[in-house]
Amino acid sequence: MKPFFIVFLFYFSFPLQAEVLKFDIVGYQRDLYSYSEVCKKMVSEHMILVSVKDPATLDCMGTAVKIKSFCEKHGRKQDFLRGYANTKLQEVTCEYGKKAFLSLGCDKAHKHFCQIPQKGCEELKKVYADSLEIENHAFIEKDVDNVLNCYFAAKVKEQPEIITRPVRPWEEKEVIDRDMFEFSKVQKDFKNSQDL
Repeated sequence: MKPFFIVFLFYFSFPLQAEVLKFDIVGYQRDLYSYSEVCKKMVSEHMILVSVKDPATLDCMGTAVKIKSFCEKHGRKQDFLRGYANTKLQEVTCEYGKKAFLSLGCDKAHKHFCQIPQKGCEELKKVYADSLEIENHAFIEKDVDNVLNCYFAAKVKEQPEIITRPVRPWEEKEVIDRDMFEFSKVQKDFKNSQDL
């Protein structure tokens, strides 16, 4: 009975989390800021007490500062992926990239991401690839844990539509004459260059 209880205790003593199996970024860049620098720019010049409220928020002497808002305001809006408090470095990290690939292991506690893959990727985009668009997604069923893959890419700028109209019969002669004039001019210039 004791070995079973120890295994049971060990297994359930750790909180279940959605496991990010892979997070790759194409065109990766990052900006690092100290906690006090973020608070100075967002709240006031004189910040003595700064702490991390959660990975996405700093507590600047009682004022909550969203790191995403800071990165968007003082960093580059284009290609912004995410901003977070890096407790190991004691710095705020703003990440940027052109494309991103996220592979998520779906466990029991977080299978809601995998039930509707498109919706799951939309939720994950808010956390991992804010300014990018969902390019593709895939749900892969496995024996142990299912996997959700999300592909994000920069927004494609729409090209203006070029409207062409047919040449009207009375304009056709003008077009032919103009083209013939330009062609004869090019021929003449070429001939003159050969004579030299």
